[in-house]
Amino acid sequence: MDSGFKSGKNIFRYRVAGIIIEEDKVLLATNNMTSYYYTLSGAVNLGEASEDAAVRVLTEKTNVNFNIKRLLTIVENFFDYEFNDTKYEFQEVTFYYLMEPLSKLKLNLQNDIGGGRTESLHWMPVSEVSANDIRPRVSKEMMLKLPDQVETIINDERNEDLTQG
Repeated sequence: MDSGFKSGKNIFRYRVAGIIIEEDKVLLATNNMTSYYYTLSGAVNLGEASEDAAVRVLTEKTNVNFNIKRLLTIVENFFDYEFNDTKYEFQEVTFYYLMEPLSKLKLNLQNDIGGGRTESLHWMPVSEVSANDIRPRVSKEMMLKLPDQVETIINDERNEDLTQG
């Protein structure tokens, strides 16, 4: 069971995300209902350590095992999201880990992520990251300059037109 809850149109989620950079390219995802990219991420289950969740989530999305290199950032993210004509207000706490695959990644993967959405994975050259729409924006900044030590960031993107792209 996910570590999160819903109260009306307010949703709280505890998540993990993996930053994977190889050969000056970063691994990102998008789906058929958005025009932007995002890091590979997922929910932490109740009773699950965030490091274990990060390895599990990335393995589920790529069919490859991962090692965690280090914790990069903890982000408290506030944003609005419209789904099926309903606007939701999100508050997420996400642990971002720098991760490395234990074998070669094959990117012909597509994942059913529910609600009629199909997620696909893409390698994006780091040199192109600043020119693309990557959300949350704080993750884009992180990819361009990996923090030297663990940072905590409060990121508020509410009331911005960042719903469907």
